[in-house]
Amino acid sequence: MSTLKQLYEEFVERARAVGTEVHWARGREEARQLVGQVIKELKATKVALAENPFLEALGLKKVVRECGAELTSGNPREQVAQADLGISSFTLAVAETGTIVQDATDISARLVSMLPPCHLALVPAGGLVATLREAIAFWARRGEIPGYLAFVSGPSRTADIERVLTIGVHGPARVVVIFVEEGDGEL
Repeated sequence: MSTLKQLYEEFVERARAVGTEVHWARGREEARQLVGQVIKELKATKVALAENPFLEALGLKKVVRECGAELTSGNPREQVAQADLGISSFTLAVAETGTIVQDATDISARLVSMLPPCHLALVPAGGLVATLREAIAFWARRGEIPGYLAFVSGPSRTADIERVLTIGVHGPARVVVIFVEEGDGEL
């Protein structure tokens, strides 16, 4: 059985191999600081934030405003596409593949992670699992697998018939994952 530190190191290796940036936040305050750094680095003026209890507990609306960015509002289908950054939470992260996993049944969560050119995903440290099999078992133990599970491994990529790889055509060109340690999630 792997330790949390070993799982994190494996996740980082696999995720970075496909172009994902990975960070570890030791608590909520550090997570807010990292989110603020990404917003400032991007010079983001408009941010789409998927609403859920985990992100609300982190107080990210305040972080966005303090960075001088505007939160999208109104029709998500119209507004999210205009954002420089989409911020959402993912429930799990799979170390063996560097993949993050989200119940994306709510279309707002999907849009936030797919339409802006940069996607920032926050994952509770306790959501780090070793294998895809463990991730599926997690959802099965809950009694029902969601109608739409999203598995994200790095930025959007596509290639033409000549095998010319292009990043960011059908989704974000940049993906940043922040694991948020809360209490017992120490490395």
